Amino acid sequence: MYLKSLELHGFKSFADKTKLEFHNGVTGVVGPNGCGKSNIVDAIRWVLGETSAKALRGGEMADVIFNGTDKRAALGMAEVTLTLGDCAESLETDFNEVSLGRRVYRDGKGEYLINKSPCRLKDIHNLLMDTGIGRTSYSIMEQGKIDLLLSSKPEDRRAVFEEAAGISKYKSQKKEALRKLDYTEANLIRIRDIIAESERQIKSMSRQASKAKRYRVLHDDLKVLDMHFSHKQWREYKAEKSELETSIRGLRDKQDELEDAIEAKQNSMAEARQKFAEIETQIAELHGFTIERQNEIQSSRNRIEFNTERAHELSVLIKQHEADISSTHVKLDQQKADLESADSMLQTVETRIEHLETQLQEQEQAAATARTERETLSAELIGLEKESSELETKLATLDAKIENHQRQLDSDQKRFVQLGDDLVRLGKEEESKNREADDFRGRMRDVIDAIEADEGKLSAAEQQHHEARKALEKMQNGLGELFKVHSEEMSRLEVLRQLTAEGEGFEKGTQAVLKGLDDPKTYKTSVRGALGSFLKVGKKYARPIEASLGRRLQAVVVADTLIAESMIAALREGKLGEASVVAEDSFGKSTERQLMTLPDGAVAWALDAIDCKKPVRGLVDRLLDQVLIVPDLATALKLRKDWGDISFATMDGDFVSPEGIIEGGSSGEEDSGVSFLQRQHEIERLETSTVALSNELFNLERRRDELAARVKQLEDTLLHNRETLQKKRVVASTREGQLALIEKDLQQIENKIESQKWEQQQVGQRQDEIEEEIENSESEKTTARQRIGEIAERIGEISETLEMARDREEQAGQVLAEVRTSLAVERGAIENLQNQRQPMADRLSELNEVVERRKAEIDSYRERIDSSEKENQEREAKIESAGKELEVLNEKLNDIRNERAEHGKVIEEGEGNLTGKLKEVQKLADQRGKEEVRAAQLDLKIQALDSHALERYQTEIQRFEPDSHALLAVIENQREAHERNQKRQATIAAKQAAETGEESETEAKESPEDPEIAEPETEFDDPAEPDWDFVEEIVAVLRSRLDSMGPVNLDAIAEFDELEERYSFQVAELEDLETARADLLKLVSKINRDARREFGEAFDKIRVNFRDMFKELFGEKAKADLVLMDDGDMLESGIDIIAKPPGKKLQSISLLSGGERSMTAVALLFAIYMVKPSPFCVLDELDAPLDEANITRFIRVLDRFIGDSQFVIVTHSKRTMSRADIMYGVSMEEFGVSKTVGVKFSKAEKADGNKLAPVGG
Repeated sequence: MYLKSLELHGFKSFADKTKLEFHNGVTGVVGPNGCGKSNIVDAIRWVLGETSAKALRGGEMADVIFNGTDKRAALGMAEVTLTLGDCAESLETDFNEVSLGRRVYRDGKGEYLINKSPCRLKDIHNLLMDTGIGRTSYSIMEQGKIDLLLSSKPEDRRAVFEEAAGISKYKSQKKEALRKLDYTEANLIRIRDIIAESERQIKSMSRQASKAKRYRVLHDDLKVLDMHFSHKQWREYKAEKSELETSIRGLRDKQDELEDAIEAKQNSMAEARQKFAEIETQIAELHGFTIERQNEIQSSRNRIEFNTERAHELSVLIKQHEADISSTHVKLDQQKADLESADSMLQTVETRIEHLETQLQEQEQAAATARTERETLSAELIGLEKESSELETKLATLDAKIENHQRQLDSDQKRFVQLGDDLVRLGKEEESKNREADDFRGRMRDVIDAIEADEGKLSAAEQQHHEARKALEKMQNGLGELFKVHSEEMSRLEVLRQLTAEGEGFEKGTQAVLKGLDDPKTYKTSVRGALGSFLKVGKKYARPIEASLGRRLQAVVVADTLIAESMIAALREGKLGEASVVAEDSFGKSTERQLMTLPDGAVAWALDAIDCKKPVRGLVDRLLDQVLIVPDLATALKLRKDWGDISFATMDGDFVSPEGIIEGGSSGEEDSGVSFLQRQHEIERLETSTVALSNELFNLERRRDELAARVKQLEDTLLHNRETLQKKRVVASTREGQLALIEKDLQQIENKIESQKWEQQQVGQRQDEIEEEIENSESEKTTARQRIGEIAERIGEISETLEMARDREEQAGQVLAEVRTSLAVERGAIENLQNQRQPMADRLSELNEVVERRKAEIDSYRERIDSSEKENQEREAKIESAGKELEVLNEKLNDIRNERAEHGKVIEEGEGNLTGKLKEVQKLADQRGKEEVRAAQLDLKIQALDSHALERYQTEIQRFEPDSHALLAVIENQREAHERNQKRQATIAAKQAAETGEESETEAKESPEDPEIAEPETEFDDPAEPDWDFVEEIVAVLRSRLDSMGPVNLDAIAEFDELEERYSFQVAELEDLETARADLLKLVSKINRDARREFGEAFDKIRVNFRDMFKELFGEKAKADLVLMDDGDMLESGIDIIAKPPGKKLQSISLLSGGERSMTAVALLFAIYMVKPSPFCVLDELDAPLDEANITRFIRVLDRFIGDSQFVIVTHSKRTMSRADIMYGVSMEEFGVSKTVGVKFSKAEKADGNKLAPVGG
């Protein structure tokens, strides 16, 4: 393998596309400093994968792109292509030529290429691994790298030795194996953590399952006890709240009466205050007018005094300005005389300057003519010499180009025949691989069809599961909303029922009768209810029926007349209020009504608009007989004229009796009868609504349960489908991997065929192009030789003429210098005169301005004095007028102040009376506030009980039906549990007493109570009625036990089974990972053994070679060695370099001189080459610190390795240049742009050094 060519375009200073071709032997690169030689070395390192912009002498990677010059624009891309020839065996590739390319763009993006195909940097590294070629290998050596190699830490020197030993591939394999091992270890840690977590969850879930069972038992007992106890409290709170609301209404009525009286008094007080305020306003206005007049008088007096003083000051200023004007006129006359003298002198000097400027123009014209003639001749001479030099270079280049083309033709012909043989062989391999791939594809297609079918089933199942889950969530939300509405309706219904049962809105006496007065056991069973509760009236006729019956709606229906009489007596004796009572035996039977015609304009007969229960039908017939419902009061009064013996009720709630008494209007709030019937109607509506909602809730819950079962079924189906699909995918993945390997082999064969065909075509085209270029080059050589002869004749003619032109230019220059000197002297004189004249002119102008300014100020002062005298006269007149107005205002002010005092006494007396009534109102308000707070507290307690029952037990407390048998059974169970616990505690105490020698009875007495259930303090007096104090204690204990249990997972059993199944799968995964880990450890161990063996063998060889090479370069007395810092760890040990030139005892190689360091690096480089030579080596000014003797030694050693490798040397040394077989010169004909010229030396030419053979490039 060898370095064939390097092509640069836009890389650093190589703006134009430049190609350098390399041949066997030594290629030298020369040129002045800064011309771009080292950029060639940077380009090689960059294309081999250098990623550090700093190593390329830049700040970022885009800095390698040509950045433009004064004449050229910057480029947007840099590209370098390095071509390696005869590399099929060395790189283990099918291509005899491999080109490595790299591009970078202005935006920082870049790409790597192998044979013009995009690739990764890793691909390039893998391709060149263990070849000795690379951006950091020993194939590229420069002065900075020598210092780094010799001065760096021993551990950092290993890279060069590892590359020479050929263990880079082992390190790469080891790195990959360790990466996989780290990944496996991480997975092992993760799976072990997961298994540990699963074991912990299984233990926890086992405990949770048993905990869930205990929770259910305790929760059921708590629900029975807590709901019964809460229901009892709920009833007590409701009764107390009803009493408070009655008291609050009485206090509100008293408060309203007092507030009306206070409002009337406040209105009269407001009028008095308003009059008082008007008087105050008048006083303020008059007082303001008085102050204004006083201020006007004082202001006028102050202004008169100011004007007088100002007139005196202005008179003094006028006299001063008149004196200034006189003195300024004297100064003006003197300044004018000085200015006229200066102008006369300026005119004389200006005349002399005009004469000298004319002479200067004439001499400058003569000098310019002479200079132009000389420059024209010089430019023509330089152009001819440059053209001649370029033609000579072109001739050398054309000769080298023709020779290269001829050699290339011979090489291409051999390659063309070889490519034909390779194509026949590759065609047979392709046919065999195609048959094998078709067989695998058939089997693969069957598996893929099965997978696609299963994926379709899985997708359909997932869609069904998603839709079912979505429907279930939607139904759950709907159930929640519906349950909330149902709860609100039920709460409203129970409240209205309770209000109706307790007579809410009735008079105090009626409520007392409904509750059984002071003896509920005697009276409560005889009370049938209020008359209104037996009636059923549509919402439309509620108000006219309420107006017709009035207070009789509150009449309480009782069993018989004796009970009614007894109740009235009890009301009177207990002072419980008044009530209407009617006995069932006093109704009489319902009689048939005679149908009467409905009068025009009427709505309906009252009896037709009402429906009532049978027991009170007779009473209602009597009460509403002859009652007509009409639209409004006007209609009622109109019909009464013809129907005077009946009553009228309007739709607005007015009532007209047969006697003509009209009842109606509004009290601002609904009376008790209206509230009662409306409540009855609302109860009926709510009963219908709650029944419908309950049915709907039942249906939705049933559908939800069905849908939940469907979701669970779909989840099981999904799990089965996924497992089946996963198994088939594993089979498909295995076959796909096998097919991929076959297709990869087939693709490689196809790529080889395509590459060989492409290369064969390229070889043919290149042969035609080379023959054509040879003909063109011969023609160009003939033309160039003719032009060189013509240029030589013309150069002789121009040289003579140029010498005479230079003499004429020198004479004209001397005369021109004399004239310029005289002109400069005169211009200095006129500048001094002008500088003296300007201050005189400025001073003259300034004096004139002073005179004019003083005259203007005098006129202004006189005008201001006249204005002040006129203003003083006006101010005197104002003072006299304001004094008279002030006397009138003071008289009015005294009269109004007396009137204000009288109104103040009246207001003070009224406020005293009003304060007493306000205190009385406040007292009533405080009392009502306390009762309202208590009612609110009771309401909160009722709501808390409602929320507690609903949230904890999903039961509405108002709908709860007590079950005494269930309650007593739970209490008995709790009592038995307590007794068992006592016995257990006694047994434990006895054992403890026996161990300590104490009496067991004493220990039993002192033993603590059961921490779970406390012993009841009282026994049941009535077996049918529980002891509520005991129930409350049990509820607290059970609730505490449930709360202490914390969160309980009621689905623990199902979750426990699922965890066990998952645990088994995880254990199997753990075993697989441990097997993989063991295999990777074996692989790493094998890699270490192989790498250690090969590195040791190579290091020993390099060590011996280094000693010998160092002696060859420094003499037999020189000593050098390579030492491993840690023999026990050869693969990681640092390498120390020992180098001692003759006669020196240095402690460190860092103390060597620059030349010694370079020679030491050369010795190490060639010691490595003796073990494993690199296909090519680039040396960048490695000989710069060496003297002539050391350079000779360096070249002598270099000659020994020329047969094994190519050398590219960047140098300034003539001795090194003389050893080069091919020389590339780098120059900058155009500033900032590098160009190359190549020359090849033959053996004879090297001997005499005169003849040069050009090289293409």
